[in-house]
Amino acid sequence: MEKWAELENGVLNLKLPIGFRFSPTDEELIVHYLKRRALSLPLPASIIPDFNVFITDPWALPGDLREKRYFFLRRKWSSSNRRIIGAGCGYWKLMGKGKQIVESGNGQVVGTRRRLRFYIGKHPHGTRTSWLMHMFHLLEPNSPRNLVYEVGDWVVCLIFWRKMRPKRHGNGTCKNKKDSNLGIDSQSIIDFEFEGSFHLAPPQPCSPCASDLTEI
Repeated sequence: MEKWAELENGVLNLKLPIGFRFSPTDEELIVHYLKRRALSLPLPASIIPDFNVFITDPWALPGDLREKRYFFLRRKWSSSNRRIIGAGCGYWKLMGKGKQIVESGNGQVVGTRRRLRFYIGKHPHGTRTSWLMHMFHLLEPNSPRNLVYEVGDWVVCLIFWRKMRPKRHGNGTCKNKKDSNLGIDSQSIIDFEFEGSFHLAPPQPCSPCASDLTEI
């Protein structure tokens, strides 16, 4: 099989036919990619590289910033419920509860999806950004829906930048202080809700940050 995803000197070379986009459902990502990667079985397509996403900032990861980027990662921490994971010049913070992924054919729970947001700075005083991550875990086969038994060290990380819009207040105005160069929104000033579409050109920082992995 032709190799479609390669990392050469830290650069992701994705070989897809013109007009094709890799856009699997949560179920497809877990059943046909993550599960087979964890079992060291051949993949439908070698399109997801192995890469530790926590050694650098999300904007510095390999691949096209305008597209969703997928990475296999072998986690080094024991608890899947860990809320803070250091990375680059900031940290990823868990958002809410995980979502269980059900296999459509038999209704069996096969995995979970957890959402994280990237913050710049030190916890707990970091500044939140528009960078988001979906982390997918495998579940123990035949585990009941009301219990979660995540298994294995392998996860899939989906990383993307999503444009956010401020919620309008009663007077119809928006108070919004935003560093357009970093994609940072001031959490202390206003709450935000997601738009349904992705921004075509995610902002990048003007200066590099330290990329040492810090576990919190």
